[in-house]
Amino acid sequence: MSIPAPRILLAEDDPNDIVFLHKAFQKAGISKPFRVIADGQDVITYLAGAGEFADREGHPLPTHLLLDLKLPRRSGLEILDWIRKDSRVVTLPVIVLTSSSQAQDRAKAESFGISGYFVKPVTQAELVDMAKRIATLWNLPPAQARA
Repeated sequence: MSIPAPRILLAEDDPNDIVFLHKAFQKAGISKPFRVIADGQDVITYLAGAGEFADREGHPLPTHLLLDLKLPRRSGLEILDWIRKDSRVVTLPVIVLTSSSQAQDRAKAESFGISGYFVKPVTQAELVDMAKRIATLWNLPPAQARA
């Protein structure tokens, strides 16, 4: 019996961060790692399977969420609050990936039961190391992650 491939949703609005993260995940051995949504309200709409995301074949529920805290329309903290109150995705593993190193942001995010909190690194080598740590946290072995 094979384990289904992970479906990671990346909630990120910075195009440069998206490119750098994609490269870092590839270098970490995780190819095609995520679908990207750049708007906080759209993340909620996607997770709810509503509107343009109602077709679950074309827009399957993610198995994991990488979440920036600073998104347009809805913040990452608002998304976390919604996730932990919605029975369809209440157990969705979430890692916060943000530029915020503020203790109060980290504490609030951790209060929602996240899997991890990472401040976005500056160098590509640090990004690759972070991607490897995320794969380890989520138990995504490279061969599985490439599926």
